[in-house]
Amino acid sequence: MTYWETNRCEPTAKFAKKIIEFLGYVPFSLEGSSIGKQLYYARLITGKTQAEVAKEINLDESNLNFIERGERKPFRKTSEKIEGFAKEALRVFPGWVEGCDNMSQNQMEN
Repeated sequence: MTYWETNRCEPTAKFAKKIIEFLGYVPFSLEGSSIGKQLYYARLITGKTQAEVAKEINLDESNLNFIERGERKPFRKTSEKIEGFAKEALRVFPGWVEGCDNMSQNQMEN
């Protein structure tokens, strides 16, 4: 977790969900993020792999990888699927997203 806090590396989706559960909040916001970042963060929140998400939204895994890295812009229909997946991920942990916003405000005040 220390490496994640110091931006040395990010946990895999498999471990990120457990870390988020341990923290009690989501340590990032999807607002203002690119579609690729939204997809990546939603995967972390849900703990799903690229293969699992690709299958869920009916997308090729390599295409999903390119979108996450910002190397490919998805078509409108694909963007809608990704946004739906991201919104559903946030619905799973609604209190945690609020906790992140409150924590960010508290950190800025101190």
